[in-house]
Parts: sequence; structure tokens; C-alpha cells
Amino acid sequence: MTFIQPNKSRGTFVLAIGALIAVLLLGTFWLVVLYNHVVNLNHAIATDKAKLDVIGAQNTMLSNEAQAALGSGQLTSLASEDGLVIENKPQYFVESAAASAVAVK
Repeated sequence: MTFIQPNKSRGTFVLAIGALIAVLLLGTFWLVVLYNHVVNLNHAIATDKAKLDVIGAQNTMLSNEAQAALGSGQLTSLASEDGLVIENKPQYFVESAAASAVAVK
């Protein structure tokens, strides 16, 4: 007795289509997860940038306060209280050529 099997190669075709559908579903799921991570990172970057702007504003405010405290003649009064004077013509040490030759070696 002979059995007719006209769709014998159809099993591998169905298996290949099933594997392709599984890969597409997993790829779609992975892309959705990746998109969610990108969106979360964009929100985190925006939040950190806002924090950085606040820190920059605080830094500018502190810098302005420091310059106001030290720049309007108070610096010279603080220096004179400690016995310091402004040197108009400072004289620096002059090193000799022999000393510099020894230092290089």
C-alpha cells in the first residue's frame, strides 16, 4: 500500500516561518526596551543639565560675592593689617649662570 504525501517538505517551511516570526517578535520587543532606555537617559540628561545650570548660577553668585568682598579696597586694608605693603618696583633674585648649569645637570 502506498501513502501519498504531497506536503512532505512543508514541515521545514513552517518551521522556518515560525523561527522568523519568533525572531521578529523578539527583535520588536528588544527595540521597544531599547527605546525606553534611550528616553529615560534623555530625561536623566535633561535633569542633570538643569542641576548643572543651578550649580553654575550658584558659582557665579559666589564668585561675585568674593570679588565684591576682596575687590573694593578691603583687600588692601586686610593686607595692611597683617603688615604687608604693596611693592611698586619688586626686585627678584638673579641667578648666576654657574648655578643654572649645575641645576641642569
